[in-house]
Amino acid sequence: MCISVGPKYSVLFYNFRPKYKIKELGPKFKIAKVTSSPHQRPPLLMEQRLVAAVGRNPNLSPKSSVAVLSLITNPCTSDSTLTTIVETLNLHLQNPNSNHQQILSLLSALSDYHPRLRHRVGAAVHAFILLPSTPTSALPHALSFLNPADSTALDLFSDESLFLSLCFYECVKTRKWMLRNVSKFRMRPSVLLTVLLGFTKDPYPYIREAALDGLVMILNDGVVVEDRSLVGGCYFRAAELLFDADNSVRRSAVRAVSEWGHLHVALNPDESKRDWSDALFLQLCLMVRDMDMEVRVAAFNALGKIPTVSENILLQTLSKKALPSTKEKVYPGRYTAKLSKIPATAAAFAFLHGLEDEFFQVRRSACRALQTPTVLSAEFSCGTVDILMDMLNDDLVMVRLQALETLHHMATYGHLNVAESHLHMFFSVLIDNDALIRSAMRKTLQYTKLQKLAMFRSCIENLIKNLELYPEDEADIFYALYRIGCLHRKFVVKIIQEVSQELEPSFDGKLGFNKVRTAGLFVLAISAPVSLERKTSSIPPQIFSYAVTLLGRISCGLVEVVDENTLLTYLSQCSRFTFTSTSENFEGGLLDFGLKYNHNHLHEKSNEVSSLFPVTMGPKKFTTPLESQVKAMSCVEIIFQKVVDLWPLIQLGCMNEVTRTLRSWKEGISSFTRDTHQTAGVVVFALKYIHIIKLLGNAWAYSFTKTNLQLKGMGALENLLGKMERRLSEMLYRYVGMSRNEELHILELMLVTYAMRLSHGDTSCFEEYTKKLNSVIRSVECLHKEGPVEGSHFVTELLNVSHEIGDSEDKAVDMPDLLLNSLKLFSLKRIVLSGELKYLDAELDACGNDFQKPLPFVPGLPVGIPFEITLRNMSSEIKLWLAISVGEKSTQFVFLDLDEFGGSEKFKFVAPFFRTPRVKHLVLKVSIAMEYLSEDRYVKRYNGPKHELVYLSRGTEVHLSMVVR
Repeated sequence: MCISVGPKYSVLFYNFRPKYKIKELGPKFKIAKVTSSPHQRPPLLMEQRLVAAVGRNPNLSPKSSVAVLSLITNPCTSDSTLTTIVETLNLHLQNPNSNHQQILSLLSALSDYHPRLRHRVGAAVHAFILLPSTPTSALPHALSFLNPADSTALDLFSDESLFLSLCFYECVKTRKWMLRNVSKFRMRPSVLLTVLLGFTKDPYPYIREAALDGLVMILNDGVVVEDRSLVGGCYFRAAELLFDADNSVRRSAVRAVSEWGHLHVALNPDESKRDWSDALFLQLCLMVRDMDMEVRVAAFNALGKIPTVSENILLQTLSKKALPSTKEKVYPGRYTAKLSKIPATAAAFAFLHGLEDEFFQVRRSACRALQTPTVLSAEFSCGTVDILMDMLNDDLVMVRLQALETLHHMATYGHLNVAESHLHMFFSVLIDNDALIRSAMRKTLQYTKLQKLAMFRSCIENLIKNLELYPEDEADIFYALYRIGCLHRKFVVKIIQEVSQELEPSFDGKLGFNKVRTAGLFVLAISAPVSLERKTSSIPPQIFSYAVTLLGRISCGLVEVVDENTLLTYLSQCSRFTFTSTSENFEGGLLDFGLKYNHNHLHEKSNEVSSLFPVTMGPKKFTTPLESQVKAMSCVEIIFQKVVDLWPLIQLGCMNEVTRTLRSWKEGISSFTRDTHQTAGVVVFALKYIHIIKLLGNAWAYSFTKTNLQLKGMGALENLLGKMERRLSEMLYRYVGMSRNEELHILELMLVTYAMRLSHGDTSCFEEYTKKLNSVIRSVECLHKEGPVEGSHFVTELLNVSHEIGDSEDKAVDMPDLLLNSLKLFSLKRIVLSGELKYLDAELDACGNDFQKPLPFVPGLPVGIPFEITLRNMSSEIKLWLAISVGEKSTQFVFLDLDEFGGSEKFKFVAPFFRTPRVKHLVLKVSIAMEYLSEDRYVKRYNGPKHELVYLSRGTEVHLSMVVR
C-alpha cells in the first residue's frame, strides 16, 4: 500500500501492510478493509524513490539510513533495487567524508539478509580497504567482511604493516578486535608471538584477556612453534597471569597454561617429560580454589586433559595431609606472585575440593576431570570410588550423569573395584525417576566385575525388580542382563540351576512365561557358555526351548548382538544339546554362534569368499583372517543400518550425542585386523564413511539449526564442506568394486555438499562449484539410465532445479533459494555393501633420507631422488604421478609407468627433480597421486597430468643439502 502523504513521511508507510483502503477522499474519508497477501510486493515506484533519495544525498542522514534498512529487511524488495542499493552504498563508502561505520553496518545487514549478494558486498569492502583514504578506525569493521580462505583476501591478511598499525592504534576497541581476530592474519609466528606477549602486560584487563586467548588461538590454528625457550616463555608468562586481579584474565590464563603447557611438555627430553607434566598438573591444581566459579571450571577441564601424572601426586589430591612421598618435592612454576617453585603438596585435596563445590558446574567438571587419572593409576581409582558414590546422591541430574559416566569409564578400563558396601548405592540408582540415570547405571554395571556370587545374585535380582518397575526399559534391561551374564558366566550357571524350577511348567501344564521375572531369567540363561563343537551346554536344554516362546521380546533387547533369525537358530540348536556338568569350562556362546552362523550364511549366498584362496593351500590356514573378515563385514553392516537412525538427531542439532556415538563405532571398527585386502577395504571404507557423516552432521547443524557453537567464525561452514568434498572424492575414486547403488549413494552426498555450499551464499567460486554440481548431476543421470534404481526425493528435485536454473537469466540470484528448498527434502539412507571392495593405496619411502642424512645437490642442476614404492590393488590402466612440491605453489610431476615394473607391488624408482633453487638447504614434499581420467575433471597444466588428481599417499619429506666444495 502506498499513501501519498509527501516525501517526509513516505518511509514510515513503506512496511505498512495493506489491510485497509481509502474509499473516499476529502475532509472526511472512509476506510474499508481489503484482503490481500501479507507478503504483497510494495510498488516498485516507492522503492525507486527511496533509493534515488538516498543516492542524491552526499551523506546518509538518519532518515535515509532507516529507508535503506527498511528496503534491506523487507523480503519483498526486488532484486534490481537491492543491486542498486549495493552500488549506491559502494559510492558512499568511497567518499572520504561519509560515515563509514554507518555504511558498513548497512552492508552487513544486506549480506545477512541476502546471502546471494554477499560476493558483491565483499568486493565493495575489499576495494574500500585498499583505498589510501580509508580511516584506520573503520578497518576492523571492514576486515570482518572478508573471508581469510578467499584467495583475493590473502594479500590483506598477509600485510604485516596493516596488522601492526591496527594493533597499536589508539582506539582500545580496535586493539581488542585485532587480538580477538589474530588468526585471520597470515603473519609470521615470531611477529604474532611478539605482539601477543607484549599485550599480556597491557593495563586494560580485557586486552590482556584477548592476548591470552590469541596465544591459545594460534596453537589451535596449527601454527608450529618448535623453539623450546620460546614455548617456555609463553607458558610461564601465562602462569604469571593466573594471579591477575581480573576474573576474565585468570580464566584465559588457565586455558593458555593448559595449551602451552602441553606443548612445553612435548618439546622437553623424554627423561624430563614426566616432571614437567607433574609441574603442569600442580600449576592447574592451584586454580581449583579460585574465588571465581568459571576459573575453577576451566581449571578442572584443563586437569582432565593432562595425559600423564605421577601416582604419588594423584594420591595427594585425595588427602588433606601431606603424604611422605610428596613432602619434600618441588617443581618449577608460579606458586604465588613472587614464589617460582611449586611444592607437590599443592595438589592436596584438589579433586575433593571440586566435588564438594557449591556450584554444580564445578562438581560436574571435577567428575569429568577424574576420567583420565583413574586410568593412569589403579590405586587412585580405588580411592575415588567412594567419592564418586557420594556424587550419585547429588541434587542435579547432570552431576549424577557425569559421575556415572566417570564410573563407566573406569569400568571399561577394568579399574572399577566394587565392594559390597557400594552395591546399595548402585541399586538405588537403578530405581531413579530419571530414565537417563537408570540407563547410565545399567551401562556401568555391564562392565563391572563382581567378585562374589552373592554380589552377582543381588545384582540380578535388582535388575529384575528394575524390569518390573519400569517395563518401558525392557529392551535396555535385557541387554544389561546379557552383558553382565557374559562377564560372569560361571555365576550364571549357578543362578540358573538354582532357579530352574521356576522356569519349568506348573503341575497343570501351564507355562508362566508372561512373568517379567521369567523373561529376565531366560535372557540371563542365553548368556551362559556352551560348547558349539561338542554340542553340550551347562544349562538344561529345555530352558532354550522355553525361551523360544519369548523370541520377539528377547530379540528386541539383543538387537545389538544378533538379529532375530540368528537368535531363533541358536535357541533351536541349543535345545537339542546335551546337558553336562558345571565343572567343564566352556568359552562359546551366542556371540560366537552368531559369527559362525553369519559366516555360513555368507557362504550360502555367494562363493566369492571361498574363491579367494587357492585350493591347494587348504582352508585351515586361512581360518583366522576369514573369520576376521566376516566379523568385520557383519559389524559394518550393523553400523551402516544404525547410522540412518542418527539422522533425526542431526536434524535437531544434537551433535554431541551423534559425535559420541560415531566415535564409539569408529573405535570398534578400528579394532579389526587389516591383514587381508578384503577386510582392509571394508574397514577403511567404513571409517571414512563415519567421518563423512560426522562432517555432514556438523555442517547441517551449523546451517539449519544454528546449534553447533563450536563452529563460530568466518569460513567454518566452507571448511567443513571442503573436507566433505575431499573425503567423498577419495571414496569415489580410491575404491574398486563399488556397485551402482553404492556409487549413487556417494554421489548423492556430493550433491548435498555442493548444494549446501551454493545455497549459503558462497559465491566466491560460483562458476567452479556450479560446474561441479552439474557434473555430478550428469553422472547420476547416466547411472539412472543404466537401469531402474530407487531415486530419492532430494535427487529428483535437484534434477528439476538444475534444468530450471539452466533456463534462468540470473543464476546467482535464483540458485540459493531453489537449492535450499531441495536440501530440505534430503534424508540419509542406508548404504549396503553388496560386493568386495579393494582400496587403492600407496606408500612412499625416501630410503633412509632425513634431516641428518640429506641428499647432496648442486644448485641449478637436476638431482635424482631414490624411492621405494609400494602399491596395493593397482592395475596398469591407472595413471600414477609423483608430485614433488617446493613450498605451496611450485610442484613438479613425474610419471610412473607401471608397465616398466612388470606389475610389481613393490619396486625402487629414482625420480628426477629439475628445479633445484640456489639455496643451501632444501626440503621437498613428495606424494603419489592418481589421475582421474574424465572429461569433466580436466585441468590446465603445461607439464604433468591433464586431469584432477587423487592423492594416494601422505607427503614424504626429502631433505637436500648443497654440495660444499
